[in-house]
Amino acid sequence: MTDPATKTAPPPIPTKERLLGVDVARGIALFSMLAANIYDAFDDGNPTLAGMTVTGRSATMFVTVAGISLAFITGGRHPVRGQARRAAAVGVAVRAVLIGSIGLALGYGSGDLDVILPFYGLYFLLAIPLIGRRPRTLAGIAAALVVVGPLIILGATKLGLQPVNDNSLTFTDAVTHPFGFLLQLFVTGGFPAVIYMIYLCAGLAIGRLDLSSTRVAVRLFGGGLALAVVAWFASSALLFDFGGLQHLVAVVGPGADPDTVNNDIIWNADRLPSWWWLTVRSHHSGTPFDALHTLGVALAVLGGVLLATKHRLGRRLLWPVGVAGAMTLTIYSAHALVLGSGVLGDNDDVLYALTVAGALLFALVWRRVIGQGPLERIVSAASGKARRAAMNRQWLARRR
Repeated sequence: MTDPATKTAPPPIPTKERLLGVDVARGIALFSMLAANIYDAFDDGNPTLAGMTVTGRSATMFVTVAGISLAFITGGRHPVRGQARRAAAVGVAVRAVLIGSIGLALGYGSGDLDVILPFYGLYFLLAIPLIGRRPRTLAGIAAALVVVGPLIILGATKLGLQPVNDNSLTFTDAVTHPFGFLLQLFVTGGFPAVIYMIYLCAGLAIGRLDLSSTRVAVRLFGGGLALAVVAWFASSALLFDFGGLQHLVAVVGPGADPDTVNNDIIWNADRLPSWWWLTVRSHHSGTPFDALHTLGVALAVLGGVLLATKHRLGRRLLWPVGVAGAMTLTIYSAHALVLGSGVLGDNDDVLYALTVAGALLFALVWRRVIGQGPLERIVSAASGKARRAAMNRQWLARRR
């Protein structure tokens, strides 16, 4: 017999999955991003350890895991459809606006840090039409952006377009330079949507897979590692064997130390108005090789963590990182304010050690005493309320 309550209430909203491996991957991305923000990428014309490892790769992994989270809150392996999908879109939109707003507010107190959260909010808005797409379709969109996105950036560079704010975007930028504000979010900024939607689409596709499967984890690890290595060496061949580096040095022009210029192009390339710029692999460059390499790294780390957390020892060792990974919005926001304050600005090692220790301690205590992180709780409650309201309105409209 049918329960009468099912005739008088809208269908339930799918709950968000919780997978330790994904939380750990997010935590690794978080702590890597903290390192990338605290340590300089270059020192005396030479790349630092941070510049050669976490810089660039941390942000792209952060967004890839965000795509997986988006998949989880919209049905996981079985994406929401129809009425539930429209309600989910409302919830995602509210989530995007809140995260973006937090980022714009942080812009006033983050100093020289380029806060990623306003871009992050935009990615979620742009992903709303993709919620119900199949993994193959999402992978196809990501592949198309690998080609198209860098060309858009190259075109903007040739036109001389510049960001309206060299540091973090703020509400003031949105009011005083609305077109430049949007252009920075999409193209000219440090995390342009035309590139970073590659990672969100890839994450959204991955989140539709069975991430509890050992086979899927192995394929992510092996495929990601192969993609990262092939992209790296293909870029090296074009730069060193086919004359790409010499062409780019010529674009930079004379007057600088040759070794410094070479290191800049290889590890920290500015956006240059040359087709050869598309061959570089340096962090945050947004070239096809940078996109493929960093995506491969993100997939390999995710696959490796999913495999590690299948074992009891791995779960015990990595659990604290996963707890912090579940509170990335709160920890990242606090970190941005600490950097903006300038405290311990002359001792990067101590600042990073204290930041990581403080983040882990806070996350573990807060999790035990209260549960969900403070900013995460606010965003989830608001988006969940909006989603339920949208579901109820649609259900009542259909009843009429």
